[in-house]
Parts: sequence; C-alpha cells; structure tokens
Amino acid sequence: MKKILKIIIFTIIGIALSIGVATYIFYKNIHVPASNKKNTSTVSKNESQNKEQAIERKNILFVGSDENNLSDTIFVINYDPANKKVNVLSIPRDTYYPRPGFNAPKEKKINAAFSEEKIQGLKKAVENLLDIKIDNYVILNYDGFKKIIDTIGGVEVDVPFDMKYDDKRANPPLHINLKKGRQVLDGEKAIQFVRYRHGYAEGDLGRIKAQHEFLNAFLKKISEHSILPKLPSLAVTLSQYLKTDLSASDITEYAYEFIKNKPSAMDARILPGEGRYEGNTSYFFVDNLKVQEIVKELFSTDASTPITSTTSFAVAENKNIKVEVLNGAGIPGLATKYAEVLKNEGFDVVKIGNVIGMTFTSSHVYAKTNEEKAKKVAKTLFITNVEKDISPDANVDVTVILGKDKK
Repeated sequence: MKKILKIIIFTIIGIALSIGVATYIFYKNIHVPASNKKNTSTVSKNESQNKEQAIERKNILFVGSDENNLSDTIFVINYDPANKKVNVLSIPRDTYYPRPGFNAPKEKKINAAFSEEKIQGLKKAVENLLDIKIDNYVILNYDGFKKIIDTIGGVEVDVPFDMKYDDKRANPPLHINLKKGRQVLDGEKAIQFVRYRHGYAEGDLGRIKAQHEFLNAFLKKISEHSILPKLPSLAVTLSQYLKTDLSASDITEYAYEFIKNKPSAMDARILPGEGRYEGNTSYFFVDNLKVQEIVKELFSTDASTPITSTTSFAVAENKNIKVEVLNGAGIPGLATKYAEVLKNEGFDVVKIGNVIGMTFTSSHVYAKTNEEKAKKVAKTLFITNVEKDISPDANVDVTVILGKDKK
C-alpha cells in the first residue's frame, strides 16, 4: 500500500512549535494564564491554582497537506494534563471510508474527504470513523515543515542506512538521497528522512520508529535555551504555513500548561487494520473492534469506561431494537463476531446468517422500520453506510450486512 502514514510526525512538530511560540509571545512578562488574569485581591491563591489546573482536554485533528491540498498525513492528538501525556492516533491516508455520492475508487479513501470536502469534510469523516468529537484542527504543509527545521538550525538524528529514492511522478517530485550515519538534517533532508519508506526490514513499522526518533530529537532541540532567540522567526514561519481554528487564548492556555508541566510521555498509535487491494485500488481496512479499544485508551477521559459504551438507559432502549446480522464478506465467523458486539450493547440480535450469491466490499446498515434505530446500530459498529429499506412486513428493525472492510 502506497504512502500509508507519510510523515506521521510532521504536523506534531507544527503544534509543538506553535506552543513554544505562543508561550514566548504571551508569557514573556506574564506568569499566569490569560483566562486567569483577574484582580488578585479578589481571587485567592488556591482558587487561581485550581483554575490553572482546569485546562480543557481537546481532540485536535492534524493534517499534513501538500501544495495540491492533498492530505498525506492525518492523525488525532490530545494532551492529557492529568497524566502529562500526549496521545496520538494516526490514520492512514488510504483508509477505506465510503461516502454517499462518492463512488469512484479513490473517492472511497479517507484523504479524499479532505481534497473534495476540505477540512470540515475530513473532520466529519474522522468523527464518524472513531466515534469521538473533534474540537479543533491544524494544517501544515511541506514548505512549512522544512522552514521550521531550518529556523531551529536542523535536527540531529542517526540515519540507519543509505536512503535513496526518486519519484518524478509525485507533485512536487520526490528526491531522497541520504547517507548512513549520525548527522544534522536541515529542512530538506529532514523531510526526506521522514518520508522515506523503502528498505526497512519491518516495513512501515521501521519507518514509524525512525520518525519517532526524529520527533524525540526535535523535542530535545527545541527545549534548548539557544532556541529562545529564534522564536520570533518561528512565529513568522508558523503564521505563513500553519492553518488552525484554535484561538489565541486556546494556544496561550495550552502553551502555559505545556511549559509549566512538560509532557513526560507520548503514546503514539496507528489505526489498527490491514492494507489490501480491492480490484486495482489499494485500501487500508480498519479493524473496528480494535479501534474501539484504542479510542477508549487514548481519548476517553475515564480509562475505566469505554468511550463507546452506552448508559444503562440506552442499553434498555437497545433491547427494543431487533437486528439481523448477515455475513456478506464470505469470511467465516464474521457475523457471529459482530453480533456479539451488538448483544453486549443490549441490542436484540434475532438472526445471524450469510448473504448468498453476492460479496460485499463495504458494510451496510438498512433501516427496515425506523432510521434512528438503524443509526444506533451503525454507530455501534462504526458503519457509515446507512440506507432506508422500510417494509411494513419486516420481521426486524435493522439489517446489517458485513463487508470485507470488517475483516
């Protein structure tokens, strides 16, 4: 599968630098967050400290975009101030995500939601895919990445082997030529390093490890005192190449928290699944059951409670929804596997079976009596295709047909 998770960490760099820049600008002579700037005679010291700790935990969508507005990198990040941890979930650009009205093979990839429906389309797609709320977004392009690295004087990493690759069809053309050994990479060489994906014994896993090494080296570099004089230049660079709907006050509060309590750990994951061809098109098919587990771990505010779990009241309501689950992928045990998921959420699964004579690439949910009931089932199984098939003689409320995307 081509170009999965290209430059996974490169937009993390953008937000890390924006935090540093915001801190320099807003807190050069101020020692309390902007949201807490009140008359100190009326605010107690303890009250002020409590407000400083009440920073909101947000899910931020990061997009790495080329000059043609194609999203080569997509991931969701949040900062957990209670545990001083940064959580990152990367989403392969080829992730299979069919949208109503978009039927061409390439239009069924999640990165097409960005190129065709801009950031709001991608935001909606990621929210549906992960069943979480996206609070804000950040977009950074290649030129911005390179200029950021050049501004801080490069980043020192250990290139594990000679890296040489040319792709004249890429736009812009991709030329990689790096020699093995520890060295300081400028912006141009840095982007070659994080984009290189050939030659690793572990495939993409090896590349991701190399990118993590680059990120750690970058964070070490920007924590040096010598970077402070360069922050004004970074501010100019970011203003030219970084697009975000985060407000100045948002950035300020997170900047203060980041500097005051620097993250002690980063939990970076890849959306679980596998890449394979359907016809002549390569897709990344998500393992939806594992996604629920990872989303719970990374984005749930209470690790003891699954983010997709329902309340007891909702479970009681689900018992009134009759569902049939049909295996349309020809994969043994698939219908039983997902029927158990629905049963655990309280749905009344009255039939488990197979679709005869036809194979489905994508999964579908059909509303036989009520569309809202079908949407509940679809949300539980992370299925985006919901269609009406209302029938007065229906024996079930919802029919689920599982496709190969649920493998």
